[in-house]
Parts: sequence; C-alpha cells; structure tokens
Amino acid sequence: MQYDLIIIGGGPGGYTAAFEAADRKMRVCLFEEREAGGTCLNRGCIPTKTLVHTADLYRELKSAQNGALCAESLRIDIGRLNEKKEQVIGVQREGLEKQLKARKIEVIRAHACITDEHTVTADGTSYTAENILIAAGSVPARLPVEGADLPGVITSDDILRDIPQFERLIIIGGGVIGCEIAGIYEAFGTAVTVIEAMDTLLPAMDSEIGRSLALIFKKRGIDTHVRSFVQKIEKTDSGLTVTYEEKGTVKTAEADAVLLAAGRRAVTDVFAGEKPEMNRGRFVIDEQYRTSFPHIYAVGDAAGSYPQLAHTAEAMAVNAVRAMLNEPPGRDMSCIPAGVYTCPEIASVGLTEKEAAAAGISAVTGKANTLSNARSLIQESERGFIKITAEKESGRILGAVMMCERATDLIQEMAAAVSSGMTVGQLLKVIHGHPTFAEAVVPALEAAVKKLQ
Repeated sequence: MQYDLIIIGGGPGGYTAAFEAADRKMRVCLFEEREAGGTCLNRGCIPTKTLVHTADLYRELKSAQNGALCAESLRIDIGRLNEKKEQVIGVQREGLEKQLKARKIEVIRAHACITDEHTVTADGTSYTAENILIAAGSVPARLPVEGADLPGVITSDDILRDIPQFERLIIIGGGVIGCEIAGIYEAFGTAVTVIEAMDTLLPAMDSEIGRSLALIFKKRGIDTHVRSFVQKIEKTDSGLTVTYEEKGTVKTAEADAVLLAAGRRAVTDVFAGEKPEMNRGRFVIDEQYRTSFPHIYAVGDAAGSYPQLAHTAEAMAVNAVRAMLNEPPGRDMSCIPAGVYTCPEIASVGLTEKEAAAAGISAVTGKANTLSNARSLIQESERGFIKITAEKESGRILGAVMMCERATDLIQEMAAAVSSGMTVGQLLKVIHGHPTFAEAVVPALEAAVKKLQ
C-alpha cells in the first residue's frame, strides 16, 4: 500500500508527526510495537510525574503537621498509587488513540524494518511511502559494569511498571532520572544513595543547580557521592553491594536494589541493511531533519544534535513534516526549555553566563533568592533561586535557570522572552501579579538591570 509518510514509533515525535501530516492531507501510516504514547506516556514522563506529585504532597503534609495541620496515620498506599498511575496513563492513551482514529491514521502494531528509502516491512508485508520518519525513541542504557545483569539491578522501566518498595536503594547516575527517583523514594521512606561520576548532580545544567540540590538531598538524608566511579555490583546475603571509587578511595554501599539511571540508548535497529550515518549512537540529521538517506528523516531521542526530551521530539516532528512539504518551520529549535521534577523544581532555557562566554558573547547575570517570595514563604519552600543571563551590550535575555516552586511552569515566560529576543528592560515593564510565584523573576531582572547600567 502506498502512503505519503510512514512513521516508525508512536511516542511524542511519532504521533505529533502523524497529526501534523494528517492535518495537511497526507496519507499516514504509523508503526508502534507497544502502546500509543511511547516511553514518555507509558514508561517515562507521565508515570514519573504522577509519583512525584504524590511524593511532594506526602512530604508537604508531613512537614505541615509541625505547623497548622494535624493528620492522623498519614501513609502512602502503593497499591492505590499504582492504580492512579495506570488511570492517568490510560486516560492519556485513550485520548491519543481517539485522535489517531479521528484523523484516519493507520496504526500497525508490529516491528517495522526499513528495507530501502521508500519501503518498510512488517510481518512479511511491505509498505511504501514517499518519505519515512524514524521516531523510535530510546531505552534505558545498561552500564558496562560487572554485575549489571544481576537480579535486583533494575531500570526506570522496572520502577515505573509497578512501583516496587525498598528499604534501601542505590541509584547509579545523578542526572534527571536519577535525581527525580531519588526524591520520590526518599519521600516514601527509603534510604537512598546516589552515585554520580561527574563533578555535580545534574551535570548537564548550571553547576550551581547541582551543588544546591546536593545540599537539599543531604538535608533530607539522601547519601550523595559525586566524582565517584562504579567498579562492580555483587550479590550478597543481605542484598546487593556496589563497589565504587571516590577521591582515590575504594568504597562500598549496600541496598536491596540498584537502579541504573546513567542515560538512555537510542533505538536504531530499524534497518534491514545499511544504516544512515550515525554519531555516538544517534542518527546524524541536517537542518531539514533528513538523515544521510534523503527520503528518511529522524526526530526525537534517536536523532542527534538535540536534547532527548519529549517536547523536543514534538517540535522536531512538526518541523520535519513541514520540511517534507517545503514549508517553513513552525517551532524555534534554538530555544528549548528543560525541567527537572525534584522538590523544589528545576528548569532552564537558553544560555548560562559560562555558555555565553564560550560562544564569544559578553554577558551578565541577575540572580535573586526565592525565599523572599511571599508564596514561597507561605508554602515553606526549600532554598531556591532564579538566575537570568543577558547580553551586556544590548540587554537581550539569553537564558535563565531556576530552582524554586513551579520552576517548570515559570520557565515558559523566560523561553518566550529568549525566543522573541526581549531585553531585560522590556520584560521588566510587564507587571507581574502579587502574590504569585511568577513575580519571583522580578528581583532577578532588577539585579540584571543594575549590571547593565
């Protein structure tokens, strides 16, 4: 059967591309082996944030008992939490399936294999199209460490499948996944140890973020080790032992389970023969999202040059479909916000002062502590800050990092400012309501203005 576009993968990149193409009257076929929504909906963002919400609420209520609230027998029911997680996923998945059906997008539940630039085979049947788009996503990476395949050594997929309970948990990897799950299980009463090889937690973000989060983790009893390198994992009578090197000293930690959270591996096994050009395990793409095979495109986690985020995949998908039709892009890929759902939340967009300097841009930063924000005080928030980077000559906002309540929502204002080229002065003219979390950006803007004068 002939299509205009065949899509491999039904996650954010895949279903967004399918919607965009169908809305432009293209005949679309989408291959997805598992459930609609891909990793993000079924084994990633959505179930994780469901757990984060419950963990944060539980932590807040326990803390509030020392103040104005009194709650008897406060506890987490893991069984009901798992039911809630599945309900949230189910509602979202049902909505996606209805949209696919409404747009007359053919969905085939099978493993697709690309045999040439226009042909895909599945279960012995061939399907052809003018273009093929790969949106196959990623899977948790398995570390090349002795003992990584032992029972009890798990991935985020295992955690999010049925929410296992542990008295002790070691997390290898202090990136986004590791830090979010550390916060969840600490709130659940688990003794958590985090082992990270880089200099700080969340090493891809502003270093101040990682250092501040480490202090919060320490306060909550999370045992954190940076610049530490795992050597092996062993089974013992009492569980699992991880041996690691920290500052030249060999140390061990024991737990009931070990979570591997040191990154994700792109799914690229969708070719029967030769693959397009690749770099570091991901497909190399051009500005039109084409691989080195002109009629094969790639977006999302499997495509290089962009961060592995659900909303990045969605934006790439919109632009890729428009590129196929020789239309201008609909999304600004130079300004991609990122969020970490710890407590407090963390978010960033654009350039830090250090990144600006590396790009040859003279920049200043304006920073403000969020504990003076009325809503943060009312909510008894943890330490936090907002830091805004601006070009020194023009005052143009280059980026921002936040560690505060609602940071993943507040960052959108800064993303709009960066994308539209607003200056610090222009954004400062906008009146921010009081009392709100959003007004916490005002003192950071004012601090930047002083440095620009």
